[in-house]
Amino acid sequence: MGTLNVKDKIALVTGANRGIGEAFVKVLLEQGARKIYAAARDLDNLKPVIALAPDIIEPVLLDVTDTGHIQALPEKISALDILVNNAGIANACNSTSDNAVEISRLEMETNLFGPMQITLALLPQLKRSSEAAIINLSSIAGISNFPALGPYSATKAAMHSYTQGLRAELADTNIQVVGVYPGPIDTRMAEGFEMEKAKPEQVAIRTFIALGEGTNDVLPDDFAEQMYNVFLEHPHNLENAFSQMLH
Repeated sequence: MGTLNVKDKIALVTGANRGIGEAFVKVLLEQGARKIYAAARDLDNLKPVIALAPDIIEPVLLDVTDTGHIQALPEKISALDILVNNAGIANACNSTSDNAVEISRLEMETNLFGPMQITLALLPQLKRSSEAAIINLSSIAGISNFPALGPYSATKAAMHSYTQGLRAELADTNIQVVGVYPGPIDTRMAEGFEMEKAKPEQVAIRTFIALGEGTNDVLPDDFAEQMYNVFLEHPHNLENAFSQMLH
């Protein structure tokens, strides 16, 4: 199991204009990353992030559902040590809602297929690095379905499974594959949920601590840790706990 130090590394963060993505950029900067590619669908939204360190942080136009944007990445990014697959969307939707299939397709494109395509596009650059990492943002809802976010939970479960497969396939390479499983985080995505929320910076800091320790799975907040311990007691216990929150 490898370890990784952020200092002097080159990183790409998707969904970097706000929330957890912006926090990853800030922590990468604080920990001495040499170059940070900050990606988002709208370059104007990246201006405050770029302003933190224009000589280090470079904007990248990237809609993770746009194949053309993804295919342009290797030409723009010739070297890469850390890929943070953070961009994602969530819609309040039950699995039995009339639009559940439509929402599932929409979210799967962003939350799974986009990160898969980006990873494949940049895998040669990561393999050339002396020590590299792929960081995939899943969710504690990817461990057990949170009914109020039924389709979203399914996409994050898919990301969890994808991360496991990627880790196995890259086990003999220089690339560490890390899955991150946050609970409720104080971002715009979680505005509608009235519960205690961890700060986005905590997710990034704990992820890089895990990288330094060679840890593959990150539970970056107290809620995620508590719920995962419930899951370890028995998977149905967490399923029941999330079901009770719905009612």
